[in-house]
Order: sequence, then C-alpha cells, then structure tokens
Amino acid sequence: MKAPIHSYADNLYLIELTPPLAGFSRFIGAWAYKGPSTVLVDVGPAATVPLLRQALQKIGITHLDYILLTHIHLDHAGGVGALSLHFPDTPIVVHANGLAHLMAPERLWAGSLTTLGETAKAYGPLTAVPAPLLMAADRFKSPAITPLETLGHSPHHVSYLTPDYLFAGEAGGVCIQLPDGRSWMRPATPATFFLDKALSSLNALIALNPDTICYGHFGLQPDAAQYLVRHRAQLLFWERVIELEAKCGPTENLVTRCLDRLLSEDPELVGYDQLPEAEREREVFFLTNSIKGFLSWCLKDSDPLR
Repeated sequence: MKAPIHSYADNLYLIELTPPLAGFSRFIGAWAYKGPSTVLVDVGPAATVPLLRQALQKIGITHLDYILLTHIHLDHAGGVGALSLHFPDTPIVVHANGLAHLMAPERLWAGSLTTLGETAKAYGPLTAVPAPLLMAADRFKSPAITPLETLGHSPHHVSYLTPDYLFAGEAGGVCIQLPDGRSWMRPATPATFFLDKALSSLNALIALNPDTICYGHFGLQPDAAQYLVRHRAQLLFWERVIELEAKCGPTENLVTRCLDRLLSEDPELVGYDQLPEAEREREVFFLTNSIKGFLSWCLKDSDPLR
C-alpha cells in the first residue's frame, strides 16, 4: 500500500494517510512544504508512519527543518514519536500546552481510547518524544512561517501562516471536496469545547485575510477567508439549533434529534448522500462527537462543575 500524494504546487504536497479503517480515505493528511525551510505540517497517526516515510522519499524529502504540529490529537500527531526516530535532528514545534503530553503520552492515549474507542486503537498509540526535540510554538521563529494560537478545537491548537498558505489544522473545521465540486463542511468540536475561543480564533484568522487554506481534513481551498467566514456562520447555526433542542425536548434522544436537524437544515452539510456509505458512517461518528462537544458548551450554565 502506498500513500497518495496530492501535488498543489512545486513546493506543496498533501500526503494522504489512510489508517486501517473503512471509510478513512481522503480524510487524514500531512502537508509537506518546501519553502525557505522544508517543513512537515502534522504527521498523521502512528499506524501510517511507514506510508508517510515512503511518500516523503518519493517527493525527495530526506531532511526536514521542522515538524510543525497543529495539535496533539492522534490523527494529527500520533505518529510524531515514531517519525522522530528517522529525523532525530528535526525540531518538533507544538503548542506549549502539548509539550508534556508528547513527552509522556499515557494520559493522552487513555483519553483518546475513551473518546474514540476502536478508532483510536486503529490509529495506534503514541511513542514518547525526546524532550530536546520539542519546541513551544511561541518560541518558534521563522522569517517565512508564523505560528498562530488558534484555540477552540483543542486547548493546544496552532495554525501556521506563510505568505501563500494557511495551515489551519482543524481551526476551520473539516472541509471535504464532494464529487460535484461542492464542499462538505462540518465542525470538529470534541468533548470539551469552548465556542467563544473557537470564534475568537476564527475572527483572528479572518482578519489576516489569508490567501489559501490547507485543511488537516482534507485538502486545499482558495479564498481562505471566505471558507473561514462560512465556518464561523456554521458554528453559530449549530449553537442555535442545539440550544433549542436542549431546551425543548427530553435528554434521552437529544443527540439523535440534533443530528437529524443539522443534517436536514445546515446548508454546509448538503451533499451527505454523495459520500460513499463507509464515509457517511465515519462522518456520522464524528458529527455525533461534535454535537456532544457543542452540548458541553450549551449546557455549561446548568453544570455545577463548569
């Protein structure tokens, strides 16, 4: 098996990394960027590190100046410890809040198993990263790459801006190209979600008016600011729908009611029927998790522990 390589320019490649899960093609990727520095943005899960290494060799990358992690979730950073064995001199840049988890990943792995279950097992466990390789993003200095704290999807999320590209991780949600040319866009809001921080991050990115956005899931889109504006509107729409459902009905089928309404009413989710069946199942799984994340936000005032 080989990892498909999507070439967008002479200096930009999206390496498609498919773990051993049905419906996970065209979903997880690592971005290789040959700018003034040669960098890899995210590395995918541990299970796909052999595919990633093979793809890097195919595009002629034998040295990396930096590995830039947008955040430390398994599908973005799970393979970083294993990959670092083959790039032992490459600094790994990550949000300061993620440093301890990469040095001692046991707690992150346990939390991933709780949230993702069999999906986490298919991604594979993290390998600890040697502390000398790790660099906090706020200490990273480059004339051509600017790290931007973009909290919301996680408390350790960083986007990276170059003159031509915004590597957004999941700060702009998930955006997948459909066969008819439209985009399937959805929030990526895990169990503990803070909408105010997500909106603040989006507003900051929109103000920068980036040219082209490179999504972690999945692909490249021009008119980056337009896509970020659409995603901001989607988050606010989800908040209204989920708050209304939470107030107006029983709790036992709340997630299902929210899912049904959003699939029928959210204009960014039009095209669900164009996805192959296995990909629809994948998206329902993550939509359900995202709804639960929104519920953690919408119900915060009634939770005495928040």
